[in-house]
Amino acid sequence: MKEYWDTLTKAEQNALAKRVGSSSGYLRLVFNGYKKAGFSLAKKIEEETSGGVTKTQLRPDIYANPTTTLKAS
Repeated sequence: MKEYWDTLTKAEQNALAKRVGSSSGYLRLVFNGYKKAGFSLAKKIEEETSGGVTKTQLRPDIYANPTTTLKAS
């Protein structure tokens, strides 16, 4: 996630923040792992990055990895 953020210019970071309804400062904290994205913010980031950063990467505690299958007890 940090790598994705670091590839963006300041203008692109600001534009992404605006599109997802956040600030570039807060997104910087999210992408660097200092803050957690909320449920809807994680979905918006995945949509706006075209899957470059997934909601599962941002919040694995909320969004299970789609390739992981649950085992029956």
